[in-house]
This record gives sequence, C-alpha cells and structure tokens, in this order.
Amino acid sequence: MEYLRKNKKSLLMLAIALAVILVSSFFASMVQSAGYKSSVTDLRNETNSGVLYDANGNPTETKVQGKVASGILFVPNTATEKNPAPAIVLTHGYLNNRELQLQNAIELARRGFVVLTIDRGGHGHNTDEDVIAGSPYGAIMNTSGMYDSAKYLYNLPYVDKARIGISGHSMGGMTTSSVLSTDAKGINIIAAGLIQGYNPSVPNALNPNPYGNKSVGVLKAMDDEFFFASKDETGNATICREYIKSQAAWSFLNNKAYTAGNAINLTFGKPYVNGAIQEVEQGTAVGQPFRVIYEANEIHPLNHFSVESAGYVVDFFYSAFGTPANNGVIGSGNQIWWVKEMFSLIGLAAFFFLIFPVVSLLLTLPCFASLRKTEELDLDVGLGSIKKGGLHGITKTVTYFAGGVATMLFGGFIFRKAYTTYAGKGMISPSDYFPQDTTGSVANWALVCAGFALFVMLVVWAINFGVGKLAKKLGKEEVAVGNPFRCAKIDLISFVKTALLTLLVVGLLYAVVFINWGIWTVDFRIWTLDVKVFNLNMIPTMFRYSWVFFIFYAISAMGNAGFRLKDLPEWATIAINAFFNSFGILLVILIQYITFRSTGVLWQKDMALGYIVVFPMVAVLAIATIISRVLYKKTGNIWLGAMINALLFTIITVANTATSIPYSF
Repeated sequence: MEYLRKNKKSLLMLAIALAVILVSSFFASMVQSAGYKSSVTDLRNETNSGVLYDANGNPTETKVQGKVASGILFVPNTATEKNPAPAIVLTHGYLNNRELQLQNAIELARRGFVVLTIDRGGHGHNTDEDVIAGSPYGAIMNTSGMYDSAKYLYNLPYVDKARIGISGHSMGGMTTSSVLSTDAKGINIIAAGLIQGYNPSVPNALNPNPYGNKSVGVLKAMDDEFFFASKDETGNATICREYIKSQAAWSFLNNKAYTAGNAINLTFGKPYVNGAIQEVEQGTAVGQPFRVIYEANEIHPLNHFSVESAGYVVDFFYSAFGTPANNGVIGSGNQIWWVKEMFSLIGLAAFFFLIFPVVSLLLTLPCFASLRKTEELDLDVGLGSIKKGGLHGITKTVTYFAGGVATMLFGGFIFRKAYTTYAGKGMISPSDYFPQDTTGSVANWALVCAGFALFVMLVVWAINFGVGKLAKKLGKEEVAVGNPFRCAKIDLISFVKTALLTLLVVGLLYAVVFINWGIWTVDFRIWTLDVKVFNLNMIPTMFRYSWVFFIFYAISAMGNAGFRLKDLPEWATIAINAFFNSFGILLVILIQYITFRSTGVLWQKDMALGYIVVFPMVAVLAIATIISRVLYKKTGNIWLGAMINALLFTIITVANTATSIPYSF
C-alpha cells in the first residue's frame, strides 16, 4: 500500500495511457472492419494453388500458384463460396508499406470487395532475401509480389475469378502497370487495374495495346513530384498539371497512338471506350474494357492519405466490377477510413505518453533508483534570466535565441546538401551493415547537424564565459557561468544502468505494440508516422543505426538541457526548443511545396524524394524534444532521454522504410 501511495500519480498516468490505447484501438479496429462486418487477417508467407478456369468457367490443366509474402486480407461477410465477390490487390510505393493503402482497403471492403494490401519486396514484412538480392536496382524497383498475390486471390473460393483487380501507388503503380501487361500476354486473370501516381504505358507502333482487354485507370495528383510530364498537341512540353491536355493522356484514353493533328479535348473522371465517354451511374459497371484518368487536387504522397483519392479508387472499381452482390451502393464521398486514422492517432499519442509513467515507475526499482535526480542537484546553475537585465543576462538571452535560430536554419538548409551528397554513399553508406536505402542518408544529415550544434553550444558558452568574466571584473555582477556539459556528467555504472533501463523501457513499449496488433490488427499512426510491428530479423540493423542516431540525440539533449532561460515556464521552454529543433526542416518543406503548388514546378527538383522522406521528421524532432526534456528533469542528466530517443525512433524508422540489401546479423 505504501508503494501505491507514493507512486499514485505514475500508476494513474500508466492506467490512463493503457486505457486510451485499448479504447482507441478497439474503435480503430471496429471502423477498419466496418463494424466487424469484414474479417481482417495478417498474412505472412501464405501460399495456395489451383487451376486456371476458361471463359466458360471450366477448369483447365494450367496451374495457378499463389503467394502472399506479407499482406492484410479484408474479407466482407457477404463474400462466400456461393456468393463470390470481386477482389482487389493493393500495394504501396517506394519506402512505404502495406498499411499506406489502408484508406483504400477499408473503403473497398465496406462496399463488399475482398481486398488484399501487400508489402512489396524489400519493404515492411516482405524481407525475402532472394527477392531483395535478386533485384538489380534494390527495393526502389522491386516489382515482385503483386502478381503472385493476385493469383492467391484467384484461388480463394469466395472470390469471383472473373473480377480481380489490382492497384498500386508510385513504384507500386509501376508494378501495377507491369503486372497488367504481363497478365495480358499470359494467363489473363486480372480484369482491371488502377495505376496510382505513375505514368501508364501508352499504345505505340511497337506495342499497340499494352494492357490487352482490361479496364485501366490512372489516378494522379494535380502536382506530382515525379511523373506526368508530356507534350501538348503542338509538341510543346507540358507539366503534370497540364496532363489532361497532353498527347500521353490522349493516347491512353483513346487506346491508340497519338498522331499529329488530333485535337486534345479530354475530361477527367469519365470512362472512355474507344475514345468515347461512357456515362454510368456510380455502382454500375461500364460493361466493357475502358480507360479513365482521375486527378486529385493534391501532391504525390497525398494519393494515399486523401478523401478525394480514396473516392476515385472506389469509383474506378465500381465502374470496373459494379456493386458486389448483397451490398448496396455507398457513394464514393461516404468514407470512414479517416475516422480509423484519428483513433490510431490518439493511440499514437498515448503510446508516446506511456514513456513517462513507465520510466517513473522503473526508477522506483532498487536497481535503477540511483538514476533519479537528487533534490540537491540544481539544474538551473549558470542559466540566463529573461527577467534579470545586466550585461551578462542580456548576453545569455540573446545567445540562447541566436544559437537556437542558427541551429534551426542550418539543420533545414543543409539537408539538401547532406542528402544529395551522401545519398548512397558518405559516412553511413549502404552495406550489409547499413542495408537501408535512405536511412543512411538521413543519418549522415543527423551527424552533420550534431557537429554544427555542438560547435554552436561551444561558441555560445565561450561568449557567455567571456562576457561573464568581463561583468565580474567590472564589479557590476556576480555571475555563475555554468558548464555546458554538466548535464552530461555520469559515471560508468550509471551509464550502463541507463542503457539497460532504455532497453527495458523500449522493450515494454513495443510489447504493447505487438500485443495490441495481435488483438486488434491495428497499429499507432498518422499518415507516414507509424509505430508498427516488425520482423525480428530487423533488430540487429536497428541497433547498428541507433548508435549513429544516438550521437545526434545526445547532442540535441544537451541543447534541450542547457539552451534555455531559468525564468521561462517549463511548457514554454519545451515549446521554444521543439520549435528550434523541428522548424528548420518544416521551413524547407514549406518553401518546396508553396513553390510547387503555386507554379507547378518544384523549388528544388533534386529533392523531389528527399523532402518527402523527412515529412515524419518534423513531428519526430518535436516529440524527441519533449521526451529528452521531461526525462532530463527526472534524472538530472541527458543520457536516458538521448538513449530512448535514439533507439525508439531508429526502430520506427527502420520498420517503416525499405532495404535493398538483405538484413543480416
């Protein structure tokens, strides 16, 4: 009882965090399954086999071998052996994972479609070494998995074999296009495909009908960072937002090669058959192979996080297959996926909040009790005062803000140089030791930023030291200069204990993630920031990258501890430091996309991918600031916060991006 009394606050915080995770995950699961009207199953290395059926529904001797390396299968309760439903394979783009197509999977499944969203080779849980090593371009161009997954659906008894579709985003769109062409020349089991965020093949003299007798659509952003440049009817270059006026769009919708003199007068969102628009009500199949182009008012990475794009996906498969039997038409604008995303966001916030009561309770254990901050340790020694004037007080205030702004701007504007210079090489270059495509490039940037931040801290300390001595010599002030590295003081035994405590904290957090996934098949996420389960063979790679990021987070934690003013309330200190740590990256992203959306042309074309890679970093850097600051107040040094940030965010990063080299121990 004494323990409960002393730790009442921490135990209450723990209970609240776990309750929020439990409740939010329950509702996320309920929304994801449309009120449990669909089963949702995590598939890993599942195979099946069957035979090919001819156009009359008679079995042939041709074998169909299906395989799902990693997928999430949605099966509506209206799909049965007596009432087979149309089925769709969905896949993601480069550096993403199967969960990035959940918006489409949820919306299609609640309308009666069987849906399988899969990881591409080298991504997510698809870590098949033969697949990765066999791809000459690594994960970026790996096209395996989608066709085998379509065959898997074909062999399921509750799937209508005449109505199988596929769709993928970006490099997954490339895969979609490739599989459609391959199937058209092969066993022809795929009836329709929607290519998201990738240029479709268009008829030409060498390949007059690349997709055969299939319905094919294109979903593009108004401003796509990578694709949809073409030429207009006079031969002048067009940019992405002018695609509907292009020769490529004309060739695609008319299903024949463009010839000079043809006027280009096309319409988005309307199915074309032999160059003529077909008017059909939503939920009604066109009835014959068609072509259609959808344009969403967004950028490339929003194709998989957009009500508009999700609506177009629904519209396409309604047009291709009609409304599944025993299901009514649900308008494309009637969507619930974002509700699931909001519950997952609540779970994400509770997951990060869970760190604080877990640490507080573990610090009460005898083996870790020595790591707690002692009452006599004054954390404010040597800090400047925003209220107190004088030469030294003013200098400390000015250098605090000047140093923070300098570090912030350097981190933002050096990113392009660090990313492009070290992409695929540099200090942390791709190898068996560091096998991921872009994690090393971001790590190189982090090391450069850490070096600059350390330099700024030393300069600020030197200025304040000099001004302090001058003020004291003039006899105007009695000054405590402070030691900028005092917050890092720790003995070897405490350092080892801190490392063990870090492993225990992060281990407990991920136990919650895995248990939660096992119960509900949902993770904690918002868009591309996703705390998810991972294959255990990733763990050695996670630890190797974590030591690199540890340097960054340790120096950042020093800044969070020493770069502040003693008279500011704690919330203001955290807010200001979070701003300094994250706004530099946000600023260059804003410049890139304000320019892009106003002109249709990127500010920095060579960073089309680079800035997308660090979208989640804006939130990560702010969250890491909070973690390091709160744990510094608990322990009196920066090491626990730095270690937890390094390990936790490295795990999140490695689990969510691609590898081009097989994971190894």
